[in-house]
Amino acid sequence: MAILCLIAFHTAAQTENTGWLFISHSQKINQKFDVLADVQFRSSDQLSDFSALLLRTALNYNFNKHHAVAVGYAFLGKWEKDDSDLKVLNPENRIYQQYLFNTNTGLTEWSLRFRLEQRLITQESQTNFSQRARFFVAAQIPLLANEEFSKGLYTGVQNELFLNVINKNNVNGHTLDQNRSSVSLGYRWSKKIDTEFGYMFWAQKEDKDYSKTNIWQLMITTSF
Repeated sequence: MAILCLIAFHTAAQTENTGWLFISHSQKINQKFDVLADVQFRSSDQLSDFSALLLRTALNYNFNKHHAVAVGYAFLGKWEKDDSDLKVLNPENRIYQQYLFNTNTGLTEWSLRFRLEQRLITQESQTNFSQRARFFVAAQIPLLANEEFSKGLYTGVQNELFLNVINKNNVNGHTLDQNRSSVSLGYRWSKKIDTEFGYMFWAQKEDKDYSKTNIWQLMITTSF
């Protein structure tokens, strides 16, 4: 985590600063099924402008407390300026499948996730298909919490790697799509509500180079 913090502050002066608000909810239907729902708002231009909206939902099946699979749909709307400096909506529709593994080492909570996305990306009135794989690992480490870690202060660390596996030429032309690393400070109000504020370093592969973005993110996670 210390290395991640050093990277974050070392790069902060070299890249654009943006802000994201991420709200995630899991609604239990019964012992086996949950409905998952995410909403994310993204800014651009040094936090001054709204640039993207992500809406995502899925039906999740729990094999047990450690293993789950889900199938879902996501919509990403990005507003980008055209040659006339007018903001144009470029939508992306996704179908996705994922596997999730949750476990604990002591009170530290670990999440490992593999997600496969089928992407329909529309730009300049043309829609192209590609498929992407995502590998995610995260840990929530209690700092000042009760013995059950049902309430208290914690730190979160995570990393997610994105790979283009089909039709990479319809995106950036590379197998490596992007990587996101983050560290956060959170408070657990109960087993049903977490809030976190943190920093994410986002490296996105472009045609010839990488774009690098510093993201300051507020996350609200609920489960009922």
